[in-house]
Amino acid sequence: MHLRPHVTVPVLGLAVWILSCLGFPTPAATPAQPPPASEPRVIRNIPYGKPAGKKIDPRQTLDLYLPQGSKALPPLVIFIHGGFWTLSDDKYRIGPNLAEALAPHGVAVALVRYRLAPAHRHPAQAEDVAAAVAYLARESKQYGYDGRRLFVAGHSAGAHLAALVALDSGYLSVHHISPQSLAGVIALSGIYNLQPTEETAEQQRQAVRQTFGDHPDGLKAASPRSHAGPSAPPFLILAAESDFPGFPVDAKRLADSLRGTGHSTVRQLVIPGSDHFSIVRLGGLQNIVRDLVLDFLKIEPLPQDFAALLEAKQRWIEPPFSTLPFWRNGAGIRAYPVDARFVGMLLPIYVGAKHELLEWPLEKYYALDLLDYLESLPPEKIGRGDYLTLTNVRNEKTFWERRQIAPYKPLLVVGIDDEKNLFRLGTFYQPLREYSWKDSPPAPMMARPVGAFIHFLEEPPAELRPQISHYGLTEDSFRLAAEDPLAPFRKLDKELYEALTFRNGCVYCHSVRGSGPQSHHVAAADGAAHRPFALPLESYPPEVWTAFIFNQHEVAAKIGTSPNVVDEEARQALYDLVVESREQRPSPVK
Repeated sequence: MHLRPHVTVPVLGLAVWILSCLGFPTPAATPAQPPPASEPRVIRNIPYGKPAGKKIDPRQTLDLYLPQGSKALPPLVIFIHGGFWTLSDDKYRIGPNLAEALAPHGVAVALVRYRLAPAHRHPAQAEDVAAAVAYLARESKQYGYDGRRLFVAGHSAGAHLAALVALDSGYLSVHHISPQSLAGVIALSGIYNLQPTEETAEQQRQAVRQTFGDHPDGLKAASPRSHAGPSAPPFLILAAESDFPGFPVDAKRLADSLRGTGHSTVRQLVIPGSDHFSIVRLGGLQNIVRDLVLDFLKIEPLPQDFAALLEAKQRWIEPPFSTLPFWRNGAGIRAYPVDARFVGMLLPIYVGAKHELLEWPLEKYYALDLLDYLESLPPEKIGRGDYLTLTNVRNEKTFWERRQIAPYKPLLVVGIDDEKNLFRLGTFYQPLREYSWKDSPPAPMMARPVGAFIHFLEEPPAELRPQISHYGLTEDSFRLAAEDPLAPFRKLDKELYEALTFRNGCVYCHSVRGSGPQSHHVAAADGAAHRPFALPLESYPPEVWTAFIFNQHEVAAKIGTSPNVVDEEARQALYDLVVESREQRPSPVK
């Protein structure tokens, strides 16, 4: 049976994997066995600079961790520590811990020191990183790692330096090396735009002034995002759910800048359950970030479910639906400030994935007055009348009367911040099975996009509050009629009417007594309609309908969703309504 689609349908394998990585008990999870313990060979304090006639600065050295027992040449991760360009990693040992976590998987790691500000101002730090990369590229045969697989990685300010050296070719060209020779860049909780925003912490502002000064041109030139281009190496860009203010937004903007130039090999994520420091701790039996890094290095593939999720996210960077048609002439579109109630409007889509909203500044949204918009559409396109039907990309429907919604100032939201295609926002899920009551093929990954959606400027009553059917709207979603689509249900008892409509949304997804839609899922692969289809309630076999009404938790567990619980006051009445209606129909679906 098609359960209420606006509840969470988790990707079970992914959910178990993430929870186990975060330390929560998961009975279905089988801990991955760590690779055999092997202490890496460590060569310390290797000088990479060549000052003419000058003593080597201790900060212009690196430590090299080489895995033991590897039959093939290992890739090399060149790791740049953070510390706002002013602190060393000696006390924090972030780099050594990362190297010790990767070495058992057959990865060589170079921990690069660089001269620190304020004694040494920019571009000293980036020049040192470039010199270290050039040295390691030349000496691969001497140390025994694969010189064709050099990855530059960094954390915090180190991610800034790694990205800057990989994107601004001037730093490596001094050493006759092209950034295209790098196999990739791994940027963890980094800073990619040095120009401060309202969210920028004072500690960061001060560090930027000490290192780069405060001239806008200088800050722009030293910002990795300013140098995004199509020929950049592949990027893995990760930020933490509990990161420093603005860091997840900055990460997404770097990814968007790269993609905007035609760069196609960018993976960017916010890591749930992590903070600015835990994101770079790659130890433990299971670790989300380590799995992503090893997959990026082409050492170990991701778990199948997680790989499918990332593939879907990548595909929906260019989604099969669009809200851009609403912007054709821009007439009537107004900007509004985002407030807490608007953020709450996004939560029905981002259930279980609220951390992904951190990628957005959520400062402004753009909307049309819904009633004015309807008046602007030709009657031959949407019909005539006072009864509005909204139909989204899942064929879920909402039924309203104009006078019912007018007092609460309905808006049609068509943009958020600088994003004009709201189908790029959304989440993905994979049911355990398509139906609870009959055999069916394994379910593929499905999409739950935001799309255009309805928001009321004034707090609406319960019957108008957010439903999943209010989202995923396109320019073809609007129809007006002179007859009330809910007329067959208006005379029912209050509890039963509310269960059919806004409380449980039966007639938003299913046909009942000949009224209502046949909704469906949206396949992440191509946006096409996909099983299970929401069949007329009367068509389900009696035992299926009985189980759905009286054993909802059990039915939901079979599919891997949350139960759509009908209030006890309406449960028996809804059951009886469908049973009575079934007697007037042909044989039920088998």
